[in-house]
Amino acid sequence: MKLRIEERFWGINHRDGGSNERITADVIFPCEVGAVPEFGNGRRHFSIDEVTKDSIVLSVHYENNPSADKKWKIKVGGKECYSPRSFDGGYKYRFYVTK
Repeated sequence: MKLRIEERFWGINHRDGGSNERITADVIFPCEVGAVPEFGNGRRHFSIDEVTKDSIVLSVHYENNPSADKKWKIKVGGKECYSPRSFDGGYKYRFYVTK
C-alpha cells in the first residue's frame, strides 16, 4: 500500500477579500509503521501507527500542544482531509491510501 499526502498552502488577501491556494507538496510514501519523512513547508509531524491489509491509522503530532494531536483510519481507496484551525492562511492536507 502507498500513502499519498497533498499539502496545500492557502491565504486570504485582506485588501480585496479574495483567497488563493497552491499545492506545496504532493508526495507518496510506503505504508510502514513509524514516522512519515519530512516533506513540504508545513510544520506538522505525521506518523503511521497501524497498518492492516485494507487500512492504515495515520496521526499528526504537535510537539508543543499534544491535545491537538489527531488520528484517522483510512481505508484503501479512501481519502481524508485535514485543515488545522487557522483564520487567514496556513496549510491543509489531503491523505489518500492506494494499493
